[in-house]
Amino acid sequence: MKSSSQFTIILLATFLVINNSCKKGRLDGYNAIITGFDLRMCACCGGLMINFDGETKAYNGDFKLIDNAVDLGISENDKFPVFARVEWTPDTTNICNYIIITKFERQ
Repeated sequence: MKSSSQFTIILLATFLVINNSCKKGRLDGYNAIITGFDLRMCACCGGLMINFDGETKAYNGDFKLIDNAVDLGISENDKFPVFARVEWTPDTTNICNYIIITKFERQ
């Protein structure tokens, strides 16, 4: 009897570890809000504005700029704000504050 319950506990623990370590196919929730296109005219302007601290208005808060809007399927016809789950890296190819979106999923 004791051996059977130990086996059940070990089996259950193994299942939980395996299940929690698998990557899910869908990203849950949102961690970014795309507030619109940056229409300012300056050397480090243009692209999409993205915010990671909950701000939904364009040009407010600590926003970053995305240069690969076409790759995300976002156009000027989209209704903003766009809530999304993203993974990103800094764009080190220039001196501007751009980021590169590596994974994108609208919510």
